Amino acid sequence: MGIKIIGTGSYLPPTVETAQPPRPVGEESQDELLALFSGAQCHRVCLEQETATFIGMMAARDALSNANIDPKTLDAVICYTGVEDNETPKDVYGMLNGIGCDGIMAWTMDTACASFLSHLQCANALSSAGKKRILIVEAMNWVNRAFGREKKPESPAALVGDGAGAVIVESVAGRGSIVDVIEKTSSANFDFIRMGSAQCSGKQEFLEFTTSHKIIYRAFSILPETAQEVLARNGLNANDVKWTISHQPGLNAIERWHGMLSIPIEKNLNTFTLYGNMSAANIPVTLNHFLTVEPKVRRGDIILAFTAGAGIHCAAMIIQY
Repeated sequence: MGIKIIGTGSYLPPTVETAQPPRPVGEESQDELLALFSGAQCHRVCLEQETATFIGMMAARDALSNANIDPKTLDAVICYTGVEDNETPKDVYGMLNGIGCDGIMAWTMDTACASFLSHLQCANALSSAGKKRILIVEAMNWVNRAFGREKKPESPAALVGDGAGAVIVESVAGRGSIVDVIEKTSSANFDFIRMGSAQCSGKQEFLEFTTSHKIIYRAFSILPETAQEVLARNGLNANDVKWTISHQPGLNAIERWHGMLSIPIEKNLNTFTLYGNMSAANIPVTLNHFLTVEPKVRRGDIILAFTAGAGIHCAAMIIQY
């Protein structure tokens, strides 16, 4: 058994801000890191009432509406909310009633920015366990929550954006849409980006980036290496790939990765200039955008999706849409 993508949706907060670059901090390595994260023209910012639970629920509703699917036909929901409303119970449990599927199985799975591809791989496995229709939700509400931009003028909060994406998959006979996937974790790069636990420290915590050149370069090279590995394992090359949808920390980073993969940047689909870096929501939001807003993706297209999350956890997946 495999899975087929049958619906996509998104929620983008209506509040739009110009993505002003953060104030230089005078450290060469930090400036270089911020340059990799540059290129956004604007981003969306959640208001106080637009919680992670709310935006995730709205993206799920949009996907169900776009696919004309009754939420009561869902068997499971797999979710990631990047900056959670609740430590426990998890935010996904607060979404189910509003989505219209209260009472079904719901999981939170967290591989940070790589969560969407991890969720697809999990859904693919669940299809063999009898779960016929699965909703995947990625919600990121972090501009004001994770960076402390009012207290830290040098914060790169303007380079990220808030938003949520959702994808519905259905069990099918045979391989389905997921051709192959590789996920790997390298704890040697654990300090690339971190946010401590407020429960442990007793204070509000914010995301912190490394200033180490060594960690920066290694973190950014692991991802294309993983993407190349999954292509090689399946006897594919750049010519076989119709589109790429990657993690979207910045246009410079995306261009660098494509250079390392020898894949023309014209094959990349991204929404970074519109919405900034939405972490795990980027890939599902981008897929939805190029299916519904600017239709480019067609059935049968080979998509190379690759992303990395804090840890550092890398995932690369070949999808035949």
